[in-house]
Amino acid sequence: MRFGIIGCGLVAQVMHIPYLAELREAELYAFVDPAKGRAETLAGRYNVPHVYAEHEELLADIGDELDAVVVLTPSHTHADVATDTLSSDLNTLVEKPLATTLEDADRLVEAAEESDATAMVAYMKRYDPSYERAQEVVGELDQIDLVTAYDVDPDHFRIIEEVYDLVPGSPPESVIEESSAKRQADIERAIGTDDETLVEAYDFQLEHVCHDVNALRGLFGDVESIDHVNMLANGRYATAHMTYEDGVECILESGDSDRKWFEESIRVDSPDGMISVDFSNPFIKNTPTELRIKQGTEELTDTVETPSYEEPFKRELQRFIRCVEGDAPIRTTFAEAREDLRVIIDMFRTYRGETPRTGD
Repeated sequence: MRFGIIGCGLVAQVMHIPYLAELREAELYAFVDPAKGRAETLAGRYNVPHVYAEHEELLADIGDELDAVVVLTPSHTHADVATDTLSSDLNTLVEKPLATTLEDADRLVEAAEESDATAMVAYMKRYDPSYERAQEVVGELDQIDLVTAYDVDPDHFRIIEEVYDLVPGSPPESVIEESSAKRQADIERAIGTDDETLVEAYDFQLEHVCHDVNALRGLFGDVESIDHVNMLANGRYATAHMTYEDGVECILESGDSDRKWFEESIRVDSPDGMISVDFSNPFIKNTPTELRIKQGTEELTDTVETPSYEEPFKRELQRFIRCVEGDAPIRTTFAEAREDLRVIIDMFRTYRGETPRTGD
């Protein structure tokens, strides 16, 4: 299966490109990046025959030679890129989040529905073996008292610089300026304000908390209501109290820090037990997520499971290929990712005292 990579930045270089190079079912066939020198360097490293600065050039030149693309551009550009690839009936995997605005998310859902191609969102945590095991265990509970989700990012780039030798690259200044202006305008439209603190908070949370929102969706279904939201530490932290299907209540804490350790977990408390999924740093490959199960009132059992050292990013790509081949259903759909975006936007609407649209 011939792949085109659209966007050759951090996540492309660390995860998608090297893992596709490992898969026998995949062939890296083209790289696209406005920093064309970066794409050319990577193409030489991976023996990739085609390099382009824009996705339109890719589609016009070799679109009919490709089987699939992975869209790894900034989220505010996803709609323009992926609607083109899907209209060309190219199987399309889009990195999370799906889009920056609901209008763009709607465009993408419509494009996916109209195309004969596979359209999937790259929520890698949904393909983590420990998370999949947690789905089984949580599904067996008769009652859930409380869900607590905690996710605070470290300074990822400090860690990444110690681990990976990335190929640098910068697009032309005009491209950067145009992209930055569009992202700013999109964010202001999405949350309905140009308040600098909230714009910066949304800019971070959009890319960050979408993982948690989607992981919680996979465990508990749709958000029925957002009951309370607070923004703390000049917008770097947010807390939300949400109610899911069947009245499951969740407290979500999400933030950004300068510290040097990663911490993300989902904890489920029941009357006689606790289940905790403790995710590992996503940029340190093959470090396993741990699943802890504690049960007992009179007697205690305390078990820590590590189902696999498999890398979720690689398993996600394998699943995408299976979906394209018709051997598996799409787990993380565009429509689902649009609803995740709606939840994030509604967190900001709730904080501002507006009526959220979640649960409508």
